[in-house]
Order: sequence, then structure tokens, then C-alpha cells
Amino acid sequence: MARNPPLTLGLWGLMGNNYSSVPHLLSTNHHNSMQNYARLGIFGILALVALRVTIGWHFYMEGVAKVRGDSFSSQGFLDSAQGPLADKFQALIWDHDGQLRLDKNKVNQLFTEAAKRASDHFQLTDVQQKDLERLRNQTLAKLNEVYLEADEDIYKYWESVERVAAMKDSKMWNQVSSLRGQRSTIENERLSAVSPTLASIDAIWQQYEGRLNGVANKEQRQQAGGFLFPRPGEGALSARVVDRIIPIFDMSVGILLMIGLLTPLAAWAGALFLLGVVLSQMPGYAGTQPTYFQAVEALALVVLATSDAGRYAGLDFIPWAWWNSRRQAPRPATA
Repeated sequence: MARNPPLTLGLWGLMGNNYSSVPHLLSTNHHNSMQNYARLGIFGILALVALRVTIGWHFYMEGVAKVRGDSFSSQGFLDSAQGPLADKFQALIWDHDGQLRLDKNKVNQLFTEAAKRASDHFQLTDVQQKDLERLRNQTLAKLNEVYLEADEDIYKYWESVERVAAMKDSKMWNQVSSLRGQRSTIENERLSAVSPTLASIDAIWQQYEGRLNGVANKEQRQQAGGFLFPRPGEGALSARVVDRIIPIFDMSVGILLMIGLLTPLAAWAGALFLLGVVLSQMPGYAGTQPTYFQAVEALALVVLATSDAGRYAGLDFIPWAWWNSRRQAPRPATA
């Protein structure tokens, strides 16, 4: 009977004794129990280990940079998406086109209703109700100042709403490359003019939520829990949720790749993530940014996922060796 090379816990054992686990061919000239294995040379093994650790380090440092920077936002990336999937990516941004936030009356109504809900949520006293009313009036005054300063830009924005909607519904504006690029330019210019206004409204919105919680005392907050001022129409998977997930995702994938643990899972996850980046900038569409580096790294991750790369100088060797030792254990003789 054929015998596989012995497994050790030394360097050669961690490298899988230069053998891969993929059967190559069954030889018809030998016994049926004999198998030939595709041999992976020492330089091939070292290249896989170096590739795995390098990509893992890149993912890990990307995650660390996002956490340390404390200003990471996926909104710019999602907002710049181009191609047939652009609407899917941009849908993750709450009020992407700004129509809700640029509706002065609607936003004033939402802020007023939020104050009423906060009062009911915390069961505020009469004294606290006066503080809440003062806070609401101050916030609305500040909010309306923002609208007043951007009155001309907001007016131009609303004038172009119907025109942009007609472009999106027109086959000609979507199928002709030059017209598609022109439409994208018009949309970007329209939104860039009101971007400072939208940013100011977002800042006031977030600050208002914090100050509404500040009206209640510590006991009221402990009993009722924190008050949330939700964004109407914001889904469960929004840009704000993505911003919290991506740094953790990057660091997790990076650590798993560097130590060679659950390598196929980590590599496929990283490859799919990078594929999403490539699809957000669909090649061939006007205004897209080059994603060659992401495409190459995604292909490298596919190689790691399909080559048992974590078995070489990685922790994936331990379950692999255990499984093979059980499979190759001698069976008791039978009559």
C-alpha cells in the first residue's frame, strides 16, 4: 500500500511536507489505492505564504487607519458609484439626492415632532419641558439660518429636479455613453452646490439628537434608554452602519490571513468585498475611477482561497493534519 510522507510539527510539517492535498490523477497502471499528488515546490510555498501575509497586513492596516482616523466615511465612495449598479450603492446613503433635507417645512416638522417624542419618551417634568421648548426653538432658528443662507442654491436645485428625473427615465440618456456622462456631470454639479448645506443640516440633526437626550436626567435615561432621532427612510444597512462594519471587517480579514486561520473563508470574504469595489466603478462607464489594484488583489485572494494557503506556515495546518491522521489511521483487521 502507498504511504503518505510523515507529518511533523516542525517547519516541514507546517509547510505540509511540500505536498498539496489535491489529487492529481489516478494511475491505471498501479494499484487502485495508489494516488499521485501534485507537488508544490518550496519556492511556490514561500510565495503563497508571502502573498497571504502581505495581503493580510494590507487589510489589517486599512482597518487600523480607519479606526485611528475617526473620520472614515463610506459616503463618498458610495456616492461616486458609476454603472448599472450605481443606484444600489447610492441607496445605502440616506436621502442621497437631498430632497428630504432640502425641504425646509418637512425638516422643521420632523424636528418639532422629535421634541414631542423625546418628552413622552423620558416623561419630562414641567421644568424640563421648558428647557426642551427652549432647545427646540434655538435649534429651529439655527436650522432656518442655514436654509436662508443657501436659498439661491436650494432654489436652483429644485428647478432641476424634474429635468434630472426625466434624464434617468430616458433610454437615450442611459444608453448613449456621451449622454450618460453628461447626465452624471449635471447630477454631480447639482448636488455639489448644496453639499455644504446638506452637511450643515446633518451636523445640526446629530447635535439635536444628543441635546434632546441631555434634557433628561441620569435616572430618566437609565429607565427609558437613549432617545433616537431616526432618519425617515433609512434602511437597516445604511452608510452609517457600513462605516461601523468596514473597519472591523478589514482588521478581521487581515488577522485571519496573517496567521493562516480560516484562510479560505477570509480570502473569499476579502475577494467579494473588493469585487464590490470594482463593480461600483464599472469599467467602460463615463466618470468611473480605475480599480485595477482592487481587481488584482481580489484575484490574488481567490488564489489564496483555492490553494490551501493557510496550511503552509499557518494555523490551518492543525485541523488539516488532524483530519488526515484520522483518515489514515489503520483499521482493525477483520476475519
